[in-house]
Amino acid sequence: MPGIGTLVDLLLFYTLERVLFNRMVISMGKNSQQVKSAMTLWLMLEEIGYHELIRIIHSYDDDTIDAFFEEALQCLQFIQPNVSSPSDESYDTPVFLGLFDEPMNYRFFYYNWEFMYKRYVHIMDTVCDKIFGENAAIEVDESGLKPAARPLGEGSTTSQVIGESDSNPSLELNQYIESTKVSNLNPGANEFRPGQTPEDTRTMFITFSKGHPLSGEEIFHFFTSNWGEVVQDVVIEHTSHPGQEPQFGRIVFTTSLVIPMVLNGQSKAKFLVNGKHLWARIYVPRYRGRRKLASKKV
Repeated sequence: MPGIGTLVDLLLFYTLERVLFNRMVISMGKNSQQVKSAMTLWLMLEEIGYHELIRIIHSYDDDTIDAFFEEALQCLQFIQPNVSSPSDESYDTPVFLGLFDEPMNYRFFYYNWEFMYKRYVHIMDTVCDKIFGENAAIEVDESGLKPAARPLGEGSTTSQVIGESDSNPSLELNQYIESTKVSNLNPGANEFRPGQTPEDTRTMFITFSKGHPLSGEEIFHFFTSNWGEVVQDVVIEHTSHPGQEPQFGRIVFTTSLVIPMVLNGQSKAKFLVNGKHLWARIYVPRYRGRRKLASKKV
């Protein structure tokens, strides 16, 4: 059947994601569409440098996972098109405490909503709609050669081999959160090839310590002093609340070749700039393939 090998590779690569999905939907009783939305958000965060996030979340107990899940649904509200700024009460509310060693709050998602929404829709279309079913994750049959869905109907012990079907068009983000619509799987779809714009490949996400922001000029000077004339643009968060200081930004380099030098072999970089902390991360799409399967362990 055309495309089956591609889909099986996809399922095998995302084994841990499917295990966590089943845990949350079957064992914890969460809404499958909402879980799929939360998983998509977490995969998107892995793309921007929060590596092993799914593995870390899976290592926690059910109550902690439930808290992360509820926070993920709230974060999703702030990456929708035409979204309003977080309220005064929630503007600086920290999220995913214990997962990251740097500040993260609803402002982070609101500030980066356009990029995140684009990546969210792409990951939903190319990964999550294909590896997660209505009531359980799609499994690989005993032969390891074809996908199979295991329905959760009472007394059901049989598996259904997934055939080809029409692809499901993208829904709006808020529909993914609220909807209980069944996703159609298309194993014959094109291979997962996340798209990047030229600017994406040259961009790093930057975060400041709360109450200790850096100006665009400070950031520009720091990077040019250390790596030469490599900075094309520095974009700093414009806060919409009186008295709030910026906490996030992005730096765009003239070439992507400078990023490995900045990271120096790490997934993120932490600098002290004029006595203030600066974290920098790169967006890396999750390319898949047989050569990567061995590196992703459950």
